[in-house]
Formats: sequence, structure tokens, C-alpha cells
Amino acid sequence: MDETRPSASSVPDAAAVPGPGSTARAGAGAALDVSALPPWGEVLAQLTEQLAAWMPDQRWYAHKGAGTPRVSIHGWAPLRVAPDHVVVLVAVAVVLEHGGEALYQVPLVLRHPQAPAGSREEGSEVGVVAVPGGPLRADDAARDADGRAAIIAALVSGEGALGHSLSLASHRPTPGAPLPLGRAMRSRLLAGEQSNTSLIVETEGASPLIVKLFRVLQDGENPDVVLQGALTAVGSRQVPALVGSATIAVGGIRTHSLLAQEFLPGVEDAWRVALRLAAAGEDFWEAAHRLGIAVAEVHRDLADSLGTTIADPSLVQEMVSRMRRRLSEISAEVPQVSRHQERIGALLDSAAEVRWPAMQRIHGDLHLGQALLVPERGWVLLDFEGEPLRPLAQRNLPDSPLRDVAGMLRSLDYAAGAVLLEHGRDATEWATATRTAFLDGYAQGAGWSEGDDALPILLAAFEADKAVYEALYEARNRPDWLPVPWRRSNGSAHQPRRRGQRAERRGGAGGGERGRGSRAGTAR
Repeated sequence: MDETRPSASSVPDAAAVPGPGSTARAGAGAALDVSALPPWGEVLAQLTEQLAAWMPDQRWYAHKGAGTPRVSIHGWAPLRVAPDHVVVLVAVAVVLEHGGEALYQVPLVLRHPQAPAGSREEGSEVGVVAVPGGPLRADDAARDADGRAAIIAALVSGEGALGHSLSLASHRPTPGAPLPLGRAMRSRLLAGEQSNTSLIVETEGASPLIVKLFRVLQDGENPDVVLQGALTAVGSRQVPALVGSATIAVGGIRTHSLLAQEFLPGVEDAWRVALRLAAAGEDFWEAAHRLGIAVAEVHRDLADSLGTTIADPSLVQEMVSRMRRRLSEISAEVPQVSRHQERIGALLDSAAEVRWPAMQRIHGDLHLGQALLVPERGWVLLDFEGEPLRPLAQRNLPDSPLRDVAGMLRSLDYAAGAVLLEHGRDATEWATATRTAFLDGYAQGAGWSEGDDALPILLAAFEADKAVYEALYEARNRPDWLPVPWRRSNGSAHQPRRRGQRAERRGGAGGGERGRGSRAGTAR
């Protein structure tokens, strides 16, 4: 048999996880005869122009502002062959105008254009191609119930997939243990996603799951799987439990493709809660203090599970050099950063001269949008993938836990900046008090020594580095927000208070008991 032609026997049986309408249309007038179609390589090659036009408009596309891409297909594997549609996992290579290249994971649903539209959702269409046995319409599998069912089936069945220059293998923390899924599955796309795509999976008689589809493929382990897996293994309650993952191999790259973990419905992330309280001038002190303690506990568990590295002078210089390179590169792209380049460079010089704490694995992109306050459980941290714009190899290296602390401090300032931008209200005082509360909580949880003069210097440097990263993000995605990163990017981090000493409480009752609405998507 021609290995480039679809074969129903080569894919896992997705019927074990039925999607809405996935069997009702079998034998309908839009039945798909896969034996009449050209080899899949030829079909997908005709979609490259449509993909090049469609991908830059997606929230997970990481190269906005880099010009119109040139697209080619690097590999594919069928996930499902049904009577009226086929779901194909595709690795799409994107060549940018400046010469850079990136590889994206793009699962597609292929069916006749006249097929019933019951499973497709708004914005799903990628394009239509005219081929023998066609025409065929290609849809984003994440916005199609049949497509989501096939993606989830790859994890549930444990069988993976094998195709042309692409293979997929599923893994579970407890070998042989099934994923906690029952029958009558319902799935939906999580709104607000940015660097990846997440699917919410709900079934009768089972706890809901979230399945994350990693979009950008780079060689190496994805820290989201590695770190949350390590924290799950030690019984941490500060992360959703990891229940499964999948790895993908394509074009010499082997990395994580999917992650499945516990989903926590009915709670708001800290970004939305903080925005509401900052706009009203209400207190977030107690909740921020407990968040600081929770972050310190996660760092301690990661250090115990995955070890630490002494921050010797050569490692410190390497870290500072990396921040200097980022400052230089982003200054060349974003004029607002270049105006601050000299001052930030001086902060980095100061950071290179002081003693650093030990390096370890960290969250890497910690902000209020990555924290949920769960009743009877406390703060839970999400999305340990690190900064999406940093190379995966860097995100897998030991880093300073102060980067996470600075990220959360920056996010509290971001909340104040958003209130000023959107409501015209100055929330600087709120941000100052809340930053102090978070930092005091972290100092308590981490057991920081009093009077360590290096800490304010290092936090100031990491905050400035984060502001540079934020400015690049805003320049590419939300230019109107470019003033926000500079609200407190001058290195104003302060020494934590002595244990037991509290900042003056401001406003009303504790914000930690507020905001238990719907689960939010990614935010700053």
C-alpha cells in the first residue's frame, strides 16, 4: 500500500471518544471516499497558500509583524478516518520574510464542502481545494467537534499515530492507567488562548480535563509537561494534576505535542480578580500574600524534585549576557525600548556584580493570569511552558526563582496600568501595597534572610528584563498598550519586610474571597 494514502487501519479508533454528531452523519450525502483522493501529501501541498493567509490571523501565531510567511508541509499523520471526514495532524513549516523559520502543529479536518456543518464552529475554515475525488474543505480541528474528538482519542487510546515523516506517541504518568474519561464526551475550545490551544473535555461520571495542543514545535522537552509532571509526582496541590501527554517526531525534531491535565472549572484567574479590585480601589493584600507563599512552595518542590545549580560567576555572566542580547535585539525593533536601553543596561551591570541565589527550574512566565484561587485548595499555578518567545532550549535551563517573583510583581503593575488605560483611574497606590504583600509572602515561604542587599538589585534587573519582553509583545499584538510596560520598569523593587510585619491594609475586605466566576484564558 502507498504509505502516503490514508488508511483507516493505521489510526486509532476514535469511536471510543465520540464527539457530538461524529457518528450521526455516517452514510450521509457528503460521504468521503478516501480511495478516490490523491495521496495526502498532494492534497496538503495545495493548502499551503490558504494556510499562509490563515495562520497569521490566529492568536497562537508567534510571528505576527514578520511579514507574509511562505508555508510548506514538513509532515503529517492521520488521526481519524471517518465515513464523511478525515482528521490529519500536520506539521507546517513557516519561512519568514527575514529568513527565519518556525514549525507549527496544525491539525485539520478535511471533508466535502457540502457536508453538514453541525460540528464546525465559527472561524474554523482554512480553505477549499479542488482535487480528484473532491473538492475538500479544510477546517481548524480545534474549532470542530469531530476534530477535537480525534485529537483527544490519540491520548485516550494510547495508540498514537504514524504518517509521512511524522509520528505521535502518547504517555501517561501511571503506565496502563486510563485517562479519567467516561462516555458521552463534550468538548469545547478554551477562549482567550494565545501561544497554544486548549480544549476543555467534559464527560459524564468523570472529572473534566483540559488538553493543551502545543502550536510551535522546537526540539526538546516542553517544560510545561516536565515541570507539572514533577510537581504532580510529589503530590503538589499548587498545580493541576498531569494525567497524560504525547510526543511528536517530525523532520528531526522530537518534542511534546499534547498535554492533558485536571481542569478546575468555576474559578477566575487572579488577573481578572485583580483588575476588578484595582479599578474599585479594594484590598487584595491577603490574597497576594498567600499567593507569594504558594509560589515559594512551588519553587521549593521543583528544587527538591529537579535539583539546583550554584550560580557561579560564569553562570551569572551568561544569564546577564542573555538579558543584554534581548535588550539589544528588542531595542532595534521597538523604539520605546531603545529609549530606556542605557538605564536598563546599567541595572544589568549592577546585577552582574552581586551574589545570586541558586538556579533551578522555574515557571518562567509567571503572571496573574497563570494563578487560580480554588476554594478549599488555595492558589493553583498554570502553564509552566515559560515565555513563548524564548527558545525552548533556554526555557529548559535552570533559571533564577527571582525571575518568577519579578514576573508577578510586573503583573501587579500591569493590572494598575490596565486600570489607568481602560478606566482613567490611578491605581499606583493599590499596586504598591499589593506588590509589598506578595513579596512579603514569598519572603516568608522562601525563608529569605533579612538585610540581603542583593535581592532588590536582582529583582530590579529581572523586572526591567520582563518589561523589555512585554514591550515586544505589546508592539506585535496591542500597540495601544505599549505605555503599560514602563509604568514601573525603573527597578523599584524593594527589600521584603521582616516576617510578621505587614504593609498598611488599604480598601475593603480581602480580595482573595472574590472573583469565583468562570475560568479565564491567558492574560497578562
